[in-house]
Amino acid sequence: MVDAQRGPASPPPLEDGGGDAESHTSPTEAVNPRTAGIDRAGPAEIVRLIQAEDRLVPTAVQAEGAVIAALIEEVTGRLRGGGRLIYVGAGTSGRLGVLDAAECPPTFGTEPGTVIGLIAGGPGALVRSREGAEDDREAGIADVRAIDVGPRDFVLGIATSGTTPYVRAAVLEAAARGAGTGFLSCSPPPEDVRRAAAHVITPIVGPEVVAGSTRMKAGTATKLVLNTLSTGVMIGLGKVYGNLMVDLRAGSRKLVRRSLSILHRVCGLQAREARPLLVAAGGSVKTAIAMHELGASRAMAERLLDACEGRLADVVERFAGAEHLPYYACYPADVEPAEISRLLEELARGPERLRAACEAHAGRDERSPPRGWSPAQHLAHLLQAEREAYRPRLERLIETAQAPGGPGSPPAFEDWPPDPDPPVRGKSVPELLLEVAAERGRTTDLLAEAPAAAWSAAGTLDGDRIALHQLVRAVTQHDRAHADRIRERIHPDLLA
Repeated sequence: MVDAQRGPASPPPLEDGGGDAESHTSPTEAVNPRTAGIDRAGPAEIVRLIQAEDRLVPTAVQAEGAVIAALIEEVTGRLRGGGRLIYVGAGTSGRLGVLDAAECPPTFGTEPGTVIGLIAGGPGALVRSREGAEDDREAGIADVRAIDVGPRDFVLGIATSGTTPYVRAAVLEAAARGAGTGFLSCSPPPEDVRRAAAHVITPIVGPEVVAGSTRMKAGTATKLVLNTLSTGVMIGLGKVYGNLMVDLRAGSRKLVRRSLSILHRVCGLQAREARPLLVAAGGSVKTAIAMHELGASRAMAERLLDACEGRLADVVERFAGAEHLPYYACYPADVEPAEISRLLEELARGPERLRAACEAHAGRDERSPPRGWSPAQHLAHLLQAEREAYRPRLERLIETAQAPGGPGSPPAFEDWPPDPDPPVRGKSVPELLLEVAAERGRTTDLLAEAPAAAWSAAGTLDGDRIALHQLVRAVTQHDRAHADRIRERIHPDLLA
């Protein structure tokens, strides 16, 4: 048994002569009396000592449960409103943040850029330590500005010591730009950070097994908190059905097997039945389940999922067994002013989302067999829809709301049959993207000039009431659906 009292006597406190936050000694940097003789221990005793310290970590994290829950609630709301979750850290803290962010797209099917990890010293610091980078306040500010952090975003600073200059500066800059902010530390952070951060998570794990080695207990605590945060947020965003990770796309052999297993568990389908369903759903497990449970097409399933904020359980509860599935009127009947602003921004982002999807398609692995329309055909279809269906309907609804003497009679819209072979007319993808952007600009200008009352103006289509805001939300969903189809890759195993 190691003698815990062995080792040098504790000296008097270090006189730093100043009150700067960086000068204080963090609990994680203190010397642990329980492991003072670990340098004389054999392997079995080293393992015992480390494991004894590790057992303290879950209790420290558990004590922060209420703060973590509040953080999950706020971040979920911000991501649902189009914001981002941004981790900022240095060294081990930064690497853990980048790791958690990188795992969200393959695990939960998030769009790239929804969860971001910033690390002091840039991407190179992931594989080679750049310890001096943590002291660069200006870099923290510049990195936040570089990704245009704004009021919809949430920035979580991660610094086990609580004092890392790069992280503190980034959090303060994010707060100044109106973003939501939080701070994760294994030591009480400085007062300026506490004032700026609405959520402060401090699992106090105490001194490390080896003094200052914060990749150990503090790193474990950080990983536990980030796991809980991102998983909780993704559950809130509808990425989980029961306790199954359904919002994934079968992009590898392992994910193909996992997808087929989930479809068997949820829908009772054997592989020979599940495989064509998964192909028809573009490799999306969640969409495949909705198609099966509702007896719906991929387009309908995707629209209903969007209407239910991605929550598959809500889709099944609301629409399974229904004789009629409303294509537009599935969206909430009422609209708040904040939602109008969000819809306008989302509508304006459509052309850029399509451009990014076309660029991703151009660089994709051509071993995946082509399916469906080409990118140019998708863009041609979107142009037709905007010119012949969406904008004419929006114009009529606005005219109805502005009719002399009060709102006029609700217009009855006829169904618009899309062209099964959209005419490209020899135009290149860049040319079509320019046309899409121009048409969308006309639509957004029309809506931006419309009075607020027009957003509640309604007509009918196939017996369903359709309000202007419901139609606009359908347009934004239509953009995303075609961007997904342009960028998606069906793994060859799915077609076997």
